[in-house]
Amino acid sequence: MAVSQLLTDLDRDRVLERVIDLTVSSLGATRASLLLHPEHSSEWQQVIIKSQRDDIERYDAERSIHFARRVLEQGLAGWVVRERTGALVVDTLEDARWRIFPDSDSGARSAICVPFLFGDEVLGVLTVLHTEPGYFTEQDLRLLMIVANQATVALRNSHLFNRMLQQQRQLEAILHAMPEILLVVDEEGRLLLANDDAAQFLGAEAGHLYGRPLADYAHSDSVFALIHDIIASPLQAGQSWSFDAHSDQRQRDYLVNISVWQNPSDAVAGYVIALRDVTTLRDLNRFKDEMLQIASHDLRSPLALIVGYCSLIALDAPEDSPILEYLDVIQKSTERMKDLLDDLLRVEQIRTSPLELHEEVDFAELINIVLNNLRPLADSRKQQLNAHLEFDDVPGMLVNRVLIREVMENLLSNAIKYTPEYGHIRVLGYARAGRLNFVVEDNGIGIPRKSLSRLFESFYRVRRPEVEQVDGRGFGLSLVKTIVERHRGEVWVESEENVGSRFGFWLPMQPVSM
Repeated sequence: MAVSQLLTDLDRDRVLERVIDLTVSSLGATRASLLLHPEHSSEWQQVIIKSQRDDIERYDAERSIHFARRVLEQGLAGWVVRERTGALVVDTLEDARWRIFPDSDSGARSAICVPFLFGDEVLGVLTVLHTEPGYFTEQDLRLLMIVANQATVALRNSHLFNRMLQQQRQLEAILHAMPEILLVVDEEGRLLLANDDAAQFLGAEAGHLYGRPLADYAHSDSVFALIHDIIASPLQAGQSWSFDAHSDQRQRDYLVNISVWQNPSDAVAGYVIALRDVTTLRDLNRFKDEMLQIASHDLRSPLALIVGYCSLIALDAPEDSPILEYLDVIQKSTERMKDLLDDLLRVEQIRTSPLELHEEVDFAELINIVLNNLRPLADSRKQQLNAHLEFDDVPGMLVNRVLIREVMENLLSNAIKYTPEYGHIRVLGYARAGRLNFVVEDNGIGIPRKSLSRLFESFYRVRRPEVEQVDGRGFGLSLVKTIVERHRGEVWVESEENVGSRFGFWLPMQPVSM
């Protein structure tokens, strides 16, 4: 009965002390020792010794390692670990498995040693001793094996329980460290977990929230009213929601993400709710929009005046005057500034304005138009331009014809500009897995690996001596990315310096809803 009670105890140290107490008292042993093998370690670092007269003694780490290493290499415990079975020593003076160490004071003449086995793994070794020879019997060995088996299960349960507690504490630490409002609710909308930011948002302590319906807080903030509407609907596994919400009470903007979690073993399910405060980001976006409006309206007039006055001054300047050269520099710089402004406004306009997909386009035909438009440029650089198109039985797609053609021309013209004379450029077009693909390959100068992640940023250009004279303002690829993403597609790049580059994009074959 006492042995079976070990299974309900999840405190490892208490289990070990109970095992060694039961062993000494039930067998009448004069001494018992228990070696415990720690997980993820090659050393047996815990040794517990108990005698009839003394209390339980635990060895420190250094002494434990020395004691365990010695008996496992030369003594009876080592034989038990190697053979993975129990051992009965009738007389220590006659059994070759027993080793008497010079500093040993046990006075043992008989012994039993059993392993704690879990599968093929030895979790520990229990040894009991007596000063009389022949004191222990085969029945004592069987009894000790039963104790060891029960103790093994108890130790394993304790280990799993402690690991679960450790993982739970790690999870709680992660939740509380997250700079977001995080809530976990069950299928009925009752709160299971909440980090500190969530508790502060709801105006309560985290411990007082558990078990409360989220509906109780729906009236406290308009954001939670929206969330409650979602979790009040029937739960569907794998579903998720992401939307922006404005808190009227706090005057803050939040990005809300809701996902469904489910435990298949017991059908427990619920929702994970994360709120990220994006007020600063929204303010920056509004500031950016305002600055673009200022650039659009307030910079165009002075730029036009500069160009106009340059033309007037040029009319009155002598033909051989150096002033004409200065005016030309001013005019070209002003025009470049105007082009930059136009590009910036165009990217923003495409990003924010409604996308009109009013034209069904034959992709193969559109690619051929782009090839015909840019072939003269490739010929001027003595480059070989080839195409391989596979669009058999592909229906026309609803896209913005002008914008998609601009994307294709941008990628192809970049390949021509950054490929030396006599280089090779190949255009691929094909339909696969519900996607229309467009790829441009070249054997040009390539792009450094560190620059690949920034290629599609506005104003970004790779700084290399061989491209300093290539005309560009750093907006082309940004425009490409914006247009493709507005069509629900994705743009990508692969490149190796001094080998070549592959730029491409794909669009879903299903029409994009307008």
